[in-house]
Amino acid sequence: VAILIFAIIAKRKGLFEMDTGEEVFYRIDRAKTNIYTEPLMQVDPVLKPKEVNHDKITLQQELGKGQFGIVYKGLVYGISGDEEYVEAAVKTTKDGAFDDVKEDLLEEMKLMIQLGSHPNLMTLLACCTQREPYYLITEFMEYGDLLNFLRRCREKENGEKDNIYNVGEMEQLGIAHQIAKGMAYVQEERYYHGDLAARNVLVGRGLTIKISDFGLADDIYSRGYKRREQEQKIPIKWCSIEAILNGICSSEGDVWSYGVVLYEIFTLGGTPYPGIAGRFLVAQLREGYRMDQPEGCPDEIYKIMLQCWEEVAESRPRFNDISQSVDAMLVERSDYLCFDMEGECEDNTEDGSSRPLSVPNIYVRAPGNLETSENFAPIIEEDNEIGLEELQEIIHSENKADIKRDANDNV
Repeated sequence: VAILIFAIIAKRKGLFEMDTGEEVFYRIDRAKTNIYTEPLMQVDPVLKPKEVNHDKITLQQELGKGQFGIVYKGLVYGISGDEEYVEAAVKTTKDGAFDDVKEDLLEEMKLMIQLGSHPNLMTLLACCTQREPYYLITEFMEYGDLLNFLRRCREKENGEKDNIYNVGEMEQLGIAHQIAKGMAYVQEERYYHGDLAARNVLVGRGLTIKISDFGLADDIYSRGYKRREQEQKIPIKWCSIEAILNGICSSEGDVWSYGVVLYEIFTLGGTPYPGIAGRFLVAQLREGYRMDQPEGCPDEIYKIMLQCWEEVAESRPRFNDISQSVDAMLVERSDYLCFDMEGECEDNTEDGSSRPLSVPNIYVRAPGNLETSENFAPIIEEDNEIGLEELQEIIHSENKADIKRDANDNV
């Protein structure tokens, strides 16, 4: 208490003023029991328009955490231009995080700004980078990540409490369409995501879908692809065959991942390649194995999946083509529908007149079209990430086995 009183008096009397005019903040070092000043860090010019002070942020409950980061639900004051609090999601690093993890968070913030705005991409609302902990602040998506949302849709009681969980074929197509539109924008901007999966897609009110977690994303303008860093782990069941074998990341690799996301959507969160461990998947993919058509999955969607999983990257469809194909499926199955995400949809009433739909991102199914199978694809809790070094050892071992097998065949 005495130290705090001294700090306040000292600050008021100007005892800690700096000749440089540089803004400082005051902190008590409990271990050394002394008071010192620490200059605020320089804000990157790209981030400056989004920079806010930490005192504008109120962290509430934890939403989730990974190996290095935590996401909180929070309130941000004043970012909308009004003197009010806005609900937000706040991503930050864990205590004691390495410098490279903090730098990755800063790079993700910059990339979100550089990538620009799209209705199906998470937008950076604000950031705190003048001092640690760094905060990446985005809009709050009420229903969380798509993977867990889909799995909650399996439980009938959830649909009874909230109609959004009554997901049938039309809603599944709507989700797939929104992801394709968002990824089409990313692809046209000559970026790749690098980790497209249902766990990295968020669900908001009105079944609004937004792609998030651009931590592995990058600009591919110069070469059209990028190789993964040697120390990175890869989510092998979502990775393209060229990413697995050669570490090559590209927008064509995102298309492969989208095919796996389609499997997740149309199995309501089933685990891809059920019963196949990641380390054994490599050989099967090289031999041409692809997942079977999920029960209840439309033939047209499974055809898109197989196109996404073409071994030759250049043979895979572009996201804009996928978006148009899914859009056509929605039109074919709908009584009424508007697919312009920024436009106004209309509903035909019984007397033949039309009325605007209040929520633009709802995909409306024909009456009686809600059909979900009780024979759900399995959910398997497993570690799907493999380090590149381990992966290379697996591939090297398989190559040696192939050479030996070929030699025996020639004898």
